[in-house]
Amino acid sequence: MTLNNHTKKALESLKSSPLKTTKQRVDIIKILFSDGNNHFTAENVHNKIENLGLNISLATVYNCLNQLTENNIIKSVKTSCNKIYFDTNTTSHHHFFCKNSSTLIDIESKNIKISKLPKIPNGKKLDSIEIVVNLTE
Repeated sequence: MTLNNHTKKALESLKSSPLKTTKQRVDIIKILFSDGNNHFTAENVHNKIENLGLNISLATVYNCLNQLTENNIIKSVKTSCNKIYFDTNTTSHHHFFCKNSSTLIDIESKNIKISKLPKIPNGKKLDSIEIVVNLTE
């Protein structure tokens, strides 16, 4: 199988992280990044694993996705339905979330203008702003 640049970059990030480069992590990264930037739930990933005839439990998928998130190889996005999606695009951006179809769509940061923020509490500093715009059909 030929690896695209997204997959190659993610595999390089895995190798340079403190995580071990296991066959399961490599298989999951290949699934996540096969179509470039994308959004998945753990269940989506597990279904793809089963369709490919691979043997990785749903619990292992969850653990792996959380570890990849902790090591900045992917991002997690929590939606208004309390569903967590895993995002292969780790650059700063925002999302539309369609409640009817349960899909996430990227919004480039330059397309959102934030004109005012509340005062940040003493002793704290702004780390990031991630906006999810909820949609219905």
